[in-house]
Amino acid sequence: MTPTQPTTSMCRAGGRRWAASLITLLAIAPLGLAAAAQEDPAAPLVELESVAWIHGAADCEAARAAPAYTEWQQLRYQRDTWIFRQHKCENYEGPFVYLFVGTEQALLIDTGATRAGGDSLLRRVRALTDVPLTVAHSHGHGDHRQGDAAFADAPDVTLVGIGPRAVEAFFGFPDWPHTAIPLDLGDRTIEILPIPGHADDDLAFFDPVSGFLVTGDTLYPGRLYISDWAQYRASTARLAAWAADRPVTRVMGTHIEMSSTANIDYPIGTTHQPDEHRLPLAPADIVRLADAAAAMEVPARTYLEDFIIWPRS
Repeated sequence: MTPTQPTTSMCRAGGRRWAASLITLLAIAPLGLAAAAQEDPAAPLVELESVAWIHGAADCEAARAAPAYTEWQQLRYQRDTWIFRQHKCENYEGPFVYLFVGTEQALLIDTGATRAGGDSLLRRVRALTDVPLTVAHSHGHGDHRQGDAAFADAPDVTLVGIGPRAVEAFFGFPDWPHTAIPLDLGDRTIEILPIPGHADDDLAFFDPVSGFLVTGDTLYPGRLYISDWAQYRASTARLAAWAADRPVTRVMGTHIEMSSTANIDYPIGTTHQPDEHRLPLAPADIVRLADAAAAMEVPARTYLEDFIIWPRS
């Protein structure tokens, strides 16, 4: 199906929905945060499927000049679980970044595609927690690590390298890419599974507190670019089997490229997505992807409503 640009009426409607949702979130957030601080750290503070993410602007130059402009949208999902979305006027990729905080250390997944370095994200993260921070990556592509320089020399920050050998050595995977390993943050253990295929160092992260399975660019509402089909098929099968044994509630990717209309994606380079797809996918979507990949010996572009299998060759 040919990608289409959103219409003007879609833009106006999307903008109104974004503003209304933001006002609602701002109104309810203080009460939710106060309650969660005293009660269950796993209690959600927002209804994630209805969050209006910053989705760029029709005029990025004007948007960046506005007093209210911010490079990063910051959402507190639980007491110690944060999601950041980079403004698409900073980079059309508009990547998502995840922060999981434990009692002894925190894990940041990715540093974004920033135009001005990672200082602003570092400041935001350090305003939320002062425990030692590990910065890992969903994979090593540039739009997920352009902010690394700011973190590399920051106190109490350990930056994981790029590439399968660096990732394997840091985390101590015993038989890359077949087996997951645990990362203990203190009263919170993240499980990490290698899933190469989009890149050669893709990782999936499962957090039992939030129920999030962070799948990077391997699975998200968008174009699933594949560099190594054999690896990708094996990884999606392994991911589906692994996820089936865990209480996954939401599959969290690192971009949104689909519109809210099934099988319609925003064209590459789009900096304004007012009618974009929701961020979370469901555990069933992992199975749907794995089954579609298993059925194809030779990869072909395949539209699956909420995402598109998109071989690079």
